[in-house]
Amino acid sequence: MDNFDQRFEKSFSMVAFATNRHLVDHMRRLVQLLDMDIDSAMLWGLVAHLSVAHAMHPGARPSDLLAPDGFMLGEARPVRLADLVQVSGLPKETVRRKLEKLREHGKVERTEDGRWVAPRSGVDAATYEFTRESVKRLLQTARVIENILQHARLD
Repeated sequence: MDNFDQRFEKSFSMVAFATNRHLVDHMRRLVQLLDMDIDSAMLWGLVAHLSVAHAMHPGARPSDLLAPDGFMLGEARPVRLADLVQVSGLPKETVRRKLEKLREHGKVERTEDGRWVAPRSGVDAATYEFTRESVKRLLQTARVIENILQHARLD
């Protein structure tokens, strides 16, 4: 067992607590601040993620991938409904219904061939601020967990 695994094992409860606290807080904030249910938020994230994943080359620098405004360079690749059903694990009709609701709110767009994409315009001021604050909280949680692991008793 390597050093990380030993430290993780010896501090499991505290690491799990810090991780869970972060995830639950993130989901609570998402529902409250962005006014959407967890499944819709997951689908929105999947559309956004899957449509740009092709551009995320291992080892790529941000300057290789991002425009000056911080958004991805190039075009997003629209995502098929079938792929979203498969990745999300949700029933097809649920995915379709939630995507239509997200479309009504401007978070996703449907292409002529029935695929889905998350437009830049879907990132409004509230979403931008939510993401900024989420990154700060994630980094803080990472520091807390790192501190827990560093001080784990290995005796």
